[in-house]
Amino acid sequence: MRVWWLLLPFLLDTAWAQKPAVKKRAPLTKAKPKLAPKAKTVVVAPVAEPAPAAEESSLKFELSGNLEAQTRKLWNQSSSKRFPLLQDWQESQFNVATGNVNLKAEFAESRVETNVFGRYAQSELYGDGFLAPQLINFPRKLVARDVFRLDHSRQDGDAQTDLVINKLYYELDGDESRFVFGRMYINYGTGEVFNPVNPFNQPLGLASQSNVAQGNDGFKVSFFPNDNSSLNFYLLGNKNLDDYENQITRTLWIHGEWRAGDNWQLDYVLGQDQKRNKAGGQLNYIWGDAMVFTQLLYSSEFNTSTPSENLIDAMVGYDHQLDAEWHLRIEAGYQEQDNEYVIINPASASDRLLPYEWFVAVAQTYEVHPLVKLSATVIHDFKTSFTYGIGRVSWSLVKDVEWDFFVNAPLYWVEDEVNVVQKIFPTEAGTALRVFF
Repeated sequence: MRVWWLLLPFLLDTAWAQKPAVKKRAPLTKAKPKLAPKAKTVVVAPVAEPAPAAEESSLKFELSGNLEAQTRKLWNQSSSKRFPLLQDWQESQFNVATGNVNLKAEFAESRVETNVFGRYAQSELYGDGFLAPQLINFPRKLVARDVFRLDHSRQDGDAQTDLVINKLYYELDGDESRFVFGRMYINYGTGEVFNPVNPFNQPLGLASQSNVAQGNDGFKVSFFPNDNSSLNFYLLGNKNLDDYENQITRTLWIHGEWRAGDNWQLDYVLGQDQKRNKAGGQLNYIWGDAMVFTQLLYSSEFNTSTPSENLIDAMVGYDHQLDAEWHLRIEAGYQEQDNEYVIINPASASDRLLPYEWFVAVAQTYEVHPLVKLSATVIHDFKTSFTYGIGRVSWSLVKDVEWDFFVNAPLYWVEDEVNVVQKIFPTEAGTALRVFF
């Protein structure tokens, strides 16, 4: 058992540091959301303000992107050094550089958009075969539903290089519909630590890397019957479940939205994904500067002979802009574990940065100056007693240039209760410089 409570005042979280006040959103519309990473994040909300309409006969191009460099000091947990994990290292350095280049071409009612994401990570732990850098270099899977590959990934000595086209799609707007084909981002759901209704783009609420979004290969057809509802049909494919050796695993998915007035919104999902039948939804209620939301997702056992179990994921959350400077967010949830389907390599469990079953996460952000934000997040796993703190100081140096200092650390755990990934997760202290263009 170890206690790190003395670190707690210094733990300042990144992912929620830029969380704006909760506001009443505009009615659902078929207008295209803003997709450029210029807006400080690649992951965008599913319902956004309408983009300016393109002129009938003009072809428009837009280029944007970002660059980020990080360096971190890592300290290992003593529990990871013991048998059977044998992660026997004391401390190390981890350096990573990431970048996005986004190009959009728009003509009348159609558009083509692509984004190239690159990431170079370096640590001597790669060369020694340890798992820690594979875990913290999140998300490890840059394309969630992958048919076309369009990527290059290589580990050479103490370095890991990833280069991927994580977005490349053609979009056509109709009168009350929209058609999309290619590799696309799929963004909906309110959860920032746990977002079970959306399995296609994992939340980054606990990650130190930002401006990373997962692509998905396939088709999307959207219908907008009125200003208060939308219906989206997805046909996606995936070959990376079997290391691209076997047939495409199909995803058939429906996501609908219905807004009842200015305060209530219901999202519902239904379909087949990753060889499981799934159904669920999300309910949001907004009043003033606060929001309460909840999600529920049922997943059947595998539709194959692979041993597995039915699963239930659930979460509830509260988000409140307390005043002009202080923001509070709470998420609590349950992710049921499949005891029949065992993942051998912990680093391959790529759907979550830090696995937990019963959890609560509390995040607070305080703006001490228009250019400086302090924030702190603590997440606790009730089943294993594992408690983890994440934090950040964020400073806007000049326009489109940001500097961060962050500390991420296990705060408390019971030696015999924590799961494998929780034992391997190191303490980190680092800094990052981020530039947008």
